Amino acid sequence: MKKIIYIFILLLLISCHKEKITPLNITRNIQPSRKIQIQEKCFSNGTYRDSILFFIAECCPEGRYIYMFNDSLQEIHRYGEKGRLFNEFNMPFFYKNSKRYKEDSLIQIYDLNLLHEKQLNYRFINTDHHLVDGKLLPSKLYFAENLNQIDSNLVIGNTIEVNNGIFFIYNNSTDSIRWIDCNTRLHFNNPEIKFAAHKNIICANPSQKVFYVGYRFLDLIQLYDVNGKLLKNIQFSKLKEPFQAKQYVGISYDNPLYIIDMYATSEYCYALRVNIPVEQLNANQSIPCQILVMDWEGNIKDVIQIPFLITPLVINENNTKLFSTCPNNADPEYAYLVEFDL
Repeated sequence: MKKIIYIFILLLLISCHKEKITPLNITRNIQPSRKIQIQEKCFSNGTYRDSILFFIAECCPEGRYIYMFNDSLQEIHRYGEKGRLFNEFNMPFFYKNSKRYKEDSLIQIYDLNLLHEKQLNYRFINTDHHLVDGKLLPSKLYFAENLNQIDSNLVIGNTIEVNNGIFFIYNNSTDSIRWIDCNTRLHFNNPEIKFAAHKNIICANPSQKVFYVGYRFLDLIQLYDVNGKLLKNIQFSKLKEPFQAKQYVGISYDNPLYIIDMYATSEYCYALRVNIPVEQLNANQSIPCQILVMDWEGNIKDVIQIPFLITPLVINENNTKLFSTCPNNADPEYAYLVEFDL
């Protein structure tokens, strides 16, 4: 009798840990509604405010970092000199959270190399008041990435260095940081491999106090609250432990990449999913990619397929337009700025 009870409990535990797979049913394929050739070909991230499209360039020959376009995809301004002052940049990134206040005209930027935080007031871009509150990041946020400002007190993100979890919650009032360990049921003896396998992108909704974590090497997106509580797993295929490279310590480029970018608006989180190994991704830019549209309660509202690779994701404020860039295969000196109707 005891043996039967033991077997029953074991089967119950196995069934409780059975992976729930969410099917990705593509609702539609979309083509660009507009496509403009541009010379700058390596935009790293972007944002959209009040009919202005902002991109940060990684390799601008003029030493300018922030490119601004209007709704007609015409360039209207370039901003940001290369340097080490508070009004200059070295490796800037936009914060990933959705807009905190409707009337807010400030765009938050952090510089990974300079360890600065800056706020760009785009309404005064051509005046002496374009930057306000330039300051050093708290030391606990040094070398942090994927930063999301929840309120004046809380910042959520991760780092480029091996750390103690998949993301941190930083409390400004106490200058304390709390790491949240992985909730993927994958176990690694080597902390470097564990860190690399759980590499992720974060985007948050400050008003609803929740955020998504999308994994590069795991076909998984997770929804958390700002206290670090896991609210939902959204898994698209069976989780597999990424295999290690033989030539170096890390994840092999033969592993498929899954979520490579995310973008937050007040209504939705958009995730860019590719499901292809790094080596193939670099060799073939004409592969299709998917845009997963999720509300802030963990529900997938749409799955859109695009016939070629785009990056990064930028969505306008009423969720009707998607902006990005894609390679120009005919002329590698140029790229395309593309717009899609959602």
